Amino acid sequence: MPVSLPGAGPGPAPLRIFLVEDELGFAARLKGIIAAQPDMALAAHAQSVREGLDLLAQVQVDVVLVDLGLPDGSGAELIRAVRQSRPECEIMVVTVFGDDAHVTESIAAGAGGYLLKDCPDLEIAAQIRTLSAGGSPISPIIARRILDRMRRGERLLLLPCRPPCELRRANGCPLGKAAC
Repeated sequence: MPVSLPGAGPGPAPLRIFLVEDELGFAARLKGIIAAQPDMALAAHAQSVREGLDLLAQVQVDVVLVDLGLPDGSGAELIRAVRQSRPECEIMVVTVFGDDAHVTESIAAGAGGYLLKDCPDLEIAAQIRTLSAGGSPISPIIARRILDRMRRGERLLLLPCRPPCELRRANGCPLGKAAC
């Protein structure tokens, strides 16, 4: 549901956060973290992919925090929709799933960050800021696995990592339509 944002005062506008989380206890925790930050405001909270897609059309947001295990599907579906309809939004997964399949699917879908739910509160707030500033926060245990795989010469992404045809062409891909 959309929520009222704090009134505009002096200084920069707060980061508008869209939370997509079905587990009410964890959603309350994230809402508390956001409310405690003077530079952040909760713009909306959805509990499912469908509700998230509906609300996305109604609210202006800067950062989307999305769980992957939602009652009506995967948060990766929502990530793809946000990336397509709101490319300016930053997207961070906050989930219990730390396996390679979930991580790579989320990155391929367009997530810019990936945190596990056991992340401390202050760290979550700091990583939202890092994401908004152009960084890609990743829980240390996941970052270590990615680095270990790179050192062993393994592929990091199991899914196609090339962007869609339109993006390749827009970025001057010399192969044009032949690459699609």
